[in-house]
Amino acid sequence: MDTTYTSHTSRFYHRQHRCPDHKEGTYWETESLHRKMGISRVSPFVRCFAKVALWSVAAAAALLLLAGCAAGPSAPKSLPPPPSSAFRPGPWETTYAVYDPALFGPEVPLARLIKDYRLDLKDGKLKKARILIIKSQRRLELWVRKKMVKAYRIQLGQKPVGPKERQGDMRTPEGEYFICEHRPSTYHRGLMISYPNIQDAKRGLEAGLISQREFEEIKAAIKEGRCPPQKTKLGGLILIHGQLPEYTADFARSQRAKPGSRRPGLEPGDADPAEIREFHDWTNGCVALFNPDIRELYEFIPDGTRVTIVANGPVTIPH
Repeated sequence: MDTTYTSHTSRFYHRQHRCPDHKEGTYWETESLHRKMGISRVSPFVRCFAKVALWSVAAAAALLLLAGCAAGPSAPKSLPPPPSSAFRPGPWETTYAVYDPALFGPEVPLARLIKDYRLDLKDGKLKKARILIIKSQRRLELWVRKKMVKAYRIQLGQKPVGPKERQGDMRTPEGEYFICEHRPSTYHRGLMISYPNIQDAKRGLEAGLISQREFEEIKAAIKEGRCPPQKTKLGGLILIHGQLPEYTADFARSQRAKPGSRRPGLEPGDADPAEIREFHDWTNGCVALFNPDIRELYEFIPDGTRVTIVANGPVTIPH
């Protein structure tokens, strides 16, 4: 376009030429003015087409911006399960959890993440929290709404593959549960899981492990948000808890032998989760964490929090 085409002339042109189907007089009158001002003659069809194109681009950009605002922040990036499970066989039919440090954390206290992410609390407990346990990856993910806040290292039952079916099978359950009680534990702290759920009870009833009365008691407790009966042949007392006391004593002796080796913020006998690369599965079916991790979950997770336990699934990268 000729540089002598001033903004004043542009406004005049657009007032006169809204579309090529206007009467010819308007077009020629404007062209006469253009010739007087030394402006090149351009077909009104071309000019109108350019105008419509520019408006279309602007409208499309506005729609994309509005769509992005409506969608909110992007969802956390999830990856498919790693090509191999995060455990290896050990001696005498034991298994060892294997921890890739890039897949866990952030390695900062949960209280700081709550503050940094501006997460809502009610009576000191997280609102809209839920827990995802991926057994084959030996990880517990803490989610708040659609944000994965922190991923924790876990150990499982001594028979880690397959869902729990009966008392004494050393397996960790799989399914949908909730935290039904905070309770003191030999293993530092304990969050009790609502095992058995209604699906577990149905399988037990069909297998002849529990009676119809026991099934109804389990069903009623789950529907009322209470811990179900714990003394049936399905087993019970499945908790998310901390370290075995013998391990805590061993860690404490090691820390005393090496003054200054305990990281600030850790209590005597605490393992430092960020430093652990492997640890063997040792529970009777519970989900074990290291003591610093169970302390912060115990502090901030309310009763009623949903707990989903799966055999395998996508992992979400911590930020």
